[in-house]
Amino acid sequence: MRLPRRLHDPSALLALAVAAALAIGVVWGVQHFVGWATVAATARLVPPGAWAGFAALLGLSYSARAVRLWRLLHDLDPRARLARAAPVFFVHNALVTLLPARLGEAALPLLARRWVGVDWAGAVGALAWWRLSDLAIVAALALALLAAGATVLAPLFALALAACALPFVVFMLRASLVRLVAPGASGGGMRILAARMLSGMPGRLPALAADLALGVTSWSTKLAAFALLIHAVLDAAGSSIPPAPLLAAAALAGDTAGALPMPTLGGIGPFEAGLVLGLGALGIGATQALAIGVLLHGALLTSIVATGVVALALGLWRERAREHARQNA
Repeated sequence: MRLPRRLHDPSALLALAVAAALAIGVVWGVQHFVGWATVAATARLVPPGAWAGFAALLGLSYSARAVRLWRLLHDLDPRARLARAAPVFFVHNALVTLLPARLGEAALPLLARRWVGVDWAGAVGALAWWRLSDLAIVAALALALLAAGATVLAPLFALALAACALPFVVFMLRASLVRLVAPGASGGGMRILAARMLSGMPGRLPALAADLALGVTSWSTKLAAFALLIHAVLDAAGSSIPPAPLLAAAALAGDTAGALPMPTLGGIGPFEAGLVLGLGALGIGATQALAIGVLLHGALLTSIVATGVVALALGLWRERAREHARQNA
């Protein structure tokens, strides 16, 4: 599978160069301010049970997201199977996480077309819906954590409140937009393209409810995994431990900062900065917070790379098997 063409553009190459420089800067900064030996020692402090809980919660989060993508693609083509949609999610998740400025987003419609057989434009619409609903879900979780005492999220209150309504507004507008681009309306090729993209968004209330439920599940279990690991590190170090909702709020700050479309490899730098700020608001020292951030991010990236490599191998193997079967037919 070739990378998206956009990676050959000068702007994309510049983004890669900046990302590599930032990653090198973070590696140097961790060694200078914390020391990689300290990060390794922090990892050894975490008991095996905590690592197992972290892996289980993260696995549940990934499973919910894979099912969520399959449901969206299944609405495009009822023949879409979960076994083929799951590798699309894991490879896309790896590319969009590791490549700078979210260049990997272009992989989802390509993979959905090649491995699942759905319309690429519909997959673009599904991806647009996914990111829009993710914004609302994160906003809702931020409001819930704020109500639980996570005052570090207070500056986001007004923005989060508005973001929560976005999926419902789009869902209600979708029916009108579908009628506008229905056969017989003016617009030519653009009308057809718009109709194909809209087909990738939920059009029925049960589909909307299922998508949001899976989204909440994936995000809440991911934050629970982060909070569990942070709790384990603080407990093993004998540090005071803030309540779980506050740890989850710090984790949310790190994860959302790392997911911003910035020229960084794997969100390295923004993720750690967001977590340090979140933990710092809870009274945790910058050195310990940075060590926790590097450990947590490292564990997350390891899981993303591992699942992405396995899914890529599986997807390519299936692709070659289908080609071989066609040649022998």
